[in-house]
Amino acid sequence: MRVPEIPEETASPLRAGDPPAEAAGRSLIRRSARGGARLADHDAASLAELLCRAGGTASAARAVAGKVVRHAFGAEPGAPTPAPAWDASALAALGVGAWAHEALLALDPGPSLEIAERAPAQDDTLRLVLRARDGALIESVLIPGPARTTLCVSSQVGCARACSFCETGRLGLARQLAAGEIVDQVRIARALAAERGGAPLRNLVFMGMGEPFDNLGEVLKAVRLLTDPRAFRFAPSHVTVSTVGVADKIEPFFREARAELAVSLNAPDDARRQAIMPVNARFSMAALKEALARSLPQGRRVLFEYVLFDRYNDAPEDADLLAAYVAGIRCRVNVIPCNPGPDPALRPPTAERLDAFVARLSGHGVTTLVRRPRGRDVGGACGQLAGMARIKQPAPA
Repeated sequence: MRVPEIPEETASPLRAGDPPAEAAGRSLIRRSARGGARLADHDAASLAELLCRAGGTASAARAVAGKVVRHAFGAEPGAPTPAPAWDASALAALGVGAWAHEALLALDPGPSLEIAERAPAQDDTLRLVLRARDGALIESVLIPGPARTTLCVSSQVGCARACSFCETGRLGLARQLAAGEIVDQVRIARALAAERGGAPLRNLVFMGMGEPFDNLGEVLKAVRLLTDPRAFRFAPSHVTVSTVGVADKIEPFFREARAELAVSLNAPDDARRQAIMPVNARFSMAALKEALARSLPQGRRVLFEYVLFDRYNDAPEDADLLAAYVAGIRCRVNVIPCNPGPDPALRPPTAERLDAFVARLSGHGVTTLVRRPRGRDVGGACGQLAGMARIKQPAPA
């Protein structure tokens, strides 16, 4: 197999260097996407800040914010209830004083996304293409399971990190998603899961389009609202945020998020990792491990994701190197046979090589799990999300 060349640093702000929002000193959440005032863009804390600016005391603002998130987002999952009323009478019925009405009613409680396409897979996975108010297209994947349903959530339109095995990385970064656009993926998926029957939506993984750590502020706000017991009530242990290894964001993530962390590793040494993941040029594997060792809270563990490529990173010696790397870190390694992607040279290993790699890694005492592909036949598996409707050509006039 041809070994991918190690990419050079790129000067383009939309590819694999610094996140464009930081490099350019400006937000990539456009006003047309934000709408300037959406209720779902606020967690309870930011809503309380808004109410303080409206003239409320800190304690009154916190109390009102709690009532509002419970009213707007606290319906029982799957309950066939209409959208909560959002007017002065409804707020008064909640016990919200008139001082807060103007600020609250300026917030739009409606959804920021609509379903543009549904693509059901043979294994009952459902790939969703969602259209934002500015026309941007993002994808989410609803993955049913025997005990609970999982939603793969996107955090950006496209991605700047340009991993060579990822379809999203080919798009570059168009813009960030606002917190409400992240939350609305969950609102839509939760309703669809209830409509389809089966296990309820209880598990969220930020492994869709985009690098969550490049949009950490909005991701954290969304996670806080999704795990708020007054609102969506997702268990923090059932919310996992994945990163390609943006090491300088690991400490603030653990400080501010009640969620689990997954790190996409995918190679046992710097040379091979940098060849397929340009982020490694900025944050080496040593720097990544040091950040994890320094920041991982006591009693917590990290999930390492290791995508397996045939005769590239799947030799028994590679398992030895991987085991040595994760030694000393409380962790689990998810081994993921690669899915068809943009680089035809990166292929999944044979079943024999996969089994041998997992056996060798497990033999070192590393907790290991093989993650089987879901939704591959509709482009919904790991590394395949690309806003599929975006790349369809319009029919000739």
